[in-house]
Amino acid sequence: MAGPSSSVDVSKIATPLLFGPLVNWALYGSLCVQFYVYVYNFPDDRRALKILAYFVFLLETSQTALTGADVHYWFIQNFGSAERLASSHYAPIDIAIMDSIISLVVQEYFCYRIWTLNKRLLWPCVLIAMVGAVQSTGAAWGGIKSLTLGRYAVSRTALFLWSLPSALADILIAIAMTVLLRQAQAVGHYSNYILLRVVRLTVETNTLTASVAIASFVLYVAFPNEIYYTFTAGIIGKLYSNTLLVSLNNRIYFRDHPFRGAHGNTRCYVDSGRSLRATVTPLTFAQPGLRRHTTSIGDNLKLDVVSAMATVDIEKNTVIGDSPDPSHSGQG
Repeated sequence: MAGPSSSVDVSKIATPLLFGPLVNWALYGSLCVQFYVYVYNFPDDRRALKILAYFVFLLETSQTALTGADVHYWFIQNFGSAERLASSHYAPIDIAIMDSIISLVVQEYFCYRIWTLNKRLLWPCVLIAMVGAVQSTGAAWGGIKSLTLGRYAVSRTALFLWSLPSALADILIAIAMTVLLRQAQAVGHYSNYILLRVVRLTVETNTLTASVAIASFVLYVAFPNEIYYTFTAGIIGKLYSNTLLVSLNNRIYFRDHPFRGAHGNTRCYVDSGRSLRATVTPLTFAQPGLRRHTTSIGDNLKLDVVSAMATVDIEKNTVIGDSPDPSHSGQG
């Protein structure tokens, strides 16, 4: 697509170029809050998750700085110049290339998360990963072409490969998470409450990002001679990064809000972002005097009544161990 012509009303060019960065900066403020909450609450989180969070935040910080440079170029350095507005400046980098990297990273994270919850969903995860790679390639292709020409030159094919696969990947992630929830409900898994909240959050956030990706394509098709699509394309990266941090910070709720499980009176909370600690009353053991065990969630145990603290690994669905409550003794 060629850049906006001189006959087009300047306001049609300037509006998406100005409001896109404004919304982008507002979302960056939200991201800063989410990042602070994560760093403060999960200092002992796994190294891989910490690297992921820091990488996304630093990349978004760089992207925000580049959008600031764009606004300075368009509206301050070259104030009143319609020809300069037609120049893409750094927009192909901060809108197309960097946002495609962020969306790919977040989608692959959710893909890995689905696989760890149920390894039988390997092929759906592979499909999501491939679709995510396609959208990232399409965005990078359009960005490099625009950067080389110095104007908005994203072709219909490039935007098609960028926006629609991005939306498809988000929809597939939401469907896979919903399938996981239905499987847990079918077997009466006691951690349904946790999975329900995770699925609900994932579906809501991925629906939002999918809608914005589709909106970019619709704006491009409906207004082929305008650059309205740059508004939605310029904010989708911030939506993905906020989605990631919100997902990580959602574990705070399970730490601070005990709930009842499906099997007995169970109060659970997250400990250091890695495991679920549960106070189980009553808790019984098959053999007299047994106080520590490792077993899969859902196993039926015929045990004596005691009260104990149990550490449950959410990702592996196993009880790591427990410590007896001193106020209760086993009935050998």
